[in-house]
Amino acid sequence: MDREKIVARLEMLQLPAGDWVVHGSAPLVLQGLTTAVNDLDIIVRGRAWQAAMALGEPVPGRQDLVVRYGDDVELWSGWLEDDVDALIDSAELVAGVPLVPLAEVLRFKERLGRPKDAAHIALLRTHLGLR
Repeated sequence: MDREKIVARLEMLQLPAGDWVVHGSAPLVLQGLTTAVNDLDIIVRGRAWQAAMALGEPVPGRQDLVVRYGDDVELWSGWLEDDVDALIDSAELVAGVPLVPLAEVLRFKERLGRPKDAAHIALLRTHLGLR
């Protein structure tokens, strides 16, 4: 999923402003650090969660509820044990899209320690000047 497709998917969802933020790997694409990712993770609350539930049935995922939209979008009621309000309220707008700050994306990926995140961790550390 490249930048254009991410933006198109977000526009199609029409989520209420102020109640959602993009997390996971998609912020790297939208910040220009990589060209594509497999899926789009969105953290939602309040009105955006209500809109998400209109798109599909919430199911248990990790530790939170998730609504899957198509095969490439997941709308999350939470993000592991992180403070959803803090993640959404600290969003950085990039081309009008609210993104979790890259330092937070790095923290999340390092905390999980998944082999599939190793390349993104290295990229983020270099970009943030942490090498």
